[in-house]
Amino acid sequence: MSASLGRVLIVGAGPAAFQTARIIANQCDSLGLVNRLSERWLSMYQLLNKDGVAQVNAATPSLERLSGRVKFDFVFKELSSIRGQWDTLILATPSHVYCDVLGSLPNRHFRSVRQVVLISSLFGGHQLVKGFFSDLKLMPDVLVFSNYFAATKFNADNASVSVITKAAKKRIYAYSSSSKCNALLLFEQSLGEVGIEVVALGNGFSVEGRNITSYVHPAFFITPFSLNHIFSETGDIKYMYKLFPEGPVTTATIHTLVELWRDISKLTQHFSGTAFNLLQFLNDDNYPVHQQTISRDQIDRFMELSPIEQEYLIYVRYSAILIDPFSTPDAKGRYFDFSAVPYAKGKVTAGKLHFPRVPKEDLQTLYWFKVLAIHEGIELPAVNRVLEIFETWLNEQRLPNQLIEEFYAQAENSLSWVVKGIHYE
Repeated sequence: MSASLGRVLIVGAGPAAFQTARIIANQCDSLGLVNRLSERWLSMYQLLNKDGVAQVNAATPSLERLSGRVKFDFVFKELSSIRGQWDTLILATPSHVYCDVLGSLPNRHFRSVRQVVLISSLFGGHQLVKGFFSDLKLMPDVLVFSNYFAATKFNADNASVSVITKAAKKRIYAYSSSSKCNALLLFEQSLGEVGIEVVALGNGFSVEGRNITSYVHPAFFITPFSLNHIFSETGDIKYMYKLFPEGPVTTATIHTLVELWRDISKLTQHFSGTAFNLLQFLNDDNYPVHQQTISRDQIDRFMELSPIEQEYLIYVRYSAILIDPFSTPDAKGRYFDFSAVPYAKGKVTAGKLHFPRVPKEDLQTLYWFKVLAIHEGIELPAVNRVLEIFETWLNEQRLPNQLIEEFYAQAENSLSWVVKGIHYE
């Protein structure tokens, strides 16, 4: 494949950024990397500044084509130090900081930008980017993905920058504002080689609404059970995907999950997108169960079922993946304990609440949905109910609540650019 992405700058230095760089490296005339200033990034920057090399490893032979060495031609210490002109901009940052990141970019270096890629977009992210570039009187192609396509972690190596990809999704969704998007063709080919299907949809909101964490994480982790455990100082261990009392999964949390899916489906359809079959999405695109557990007919007819039947099947599905149903049992007949994922812990320091990534990013998502829905005149009862649970819990625990103001401010900033993007021609 000949180079077609031009000069490419990746913004963000998490594991996904390095795996993405490995995939696109041969398509770049030059490849740059930058991140917002942080203690972790500075130590990484010092390593990369020596030779610009990072290593991507694969945990399984089936993912070996994703592995290899990647060399960056330019590594910038901070956003303000970016130099040169760039043709392709890839945002591999958490989606809720898009406004902060884009607003901090030195705009003069992006007047030649032809395409912008969002590795895992927030709902409306494609319009947010369009709104940002409208101020520059530019209209680059925008490519958005529903999710990051793999599970990649940093290796414990202080002498170099090294990541390992441990698993890959079976399917992700993509939207491009252009019918001839070089980046989309590249990802389709590269990911297809390792068995990851990229399904292109004709509506950006349809793609961005297919992020499974928007339904699962708030339902399971923004509950008194989960929040109390995240901020407890005892040594007990709970697990994020186990049934109560080992974890948060109950009939009530499954009800919330399904209701959140209905809320966000309503918002997606408001923007001319299409709703999707939740059970099919969970089973076919994420983690399947045996047909003896849930039949193909039940999966395919899910949208026709009553709400209680839908919730029953989702509960059965989560019960069935407490273990990996397709793993090989050991000598005692035990399957891999798939759901034994312990919670990350939070803390309160100097009068401020410090959440782990889960559920902080999920709270940001819900406040964003709330602000967007209010602007559009749409009722999202499940979203509002989960946020009421969170705010009531804060008050009852007498914990600082300044994060709520931060989440609202963040959402309002995103809204201004999304609205501008929708109306920009």
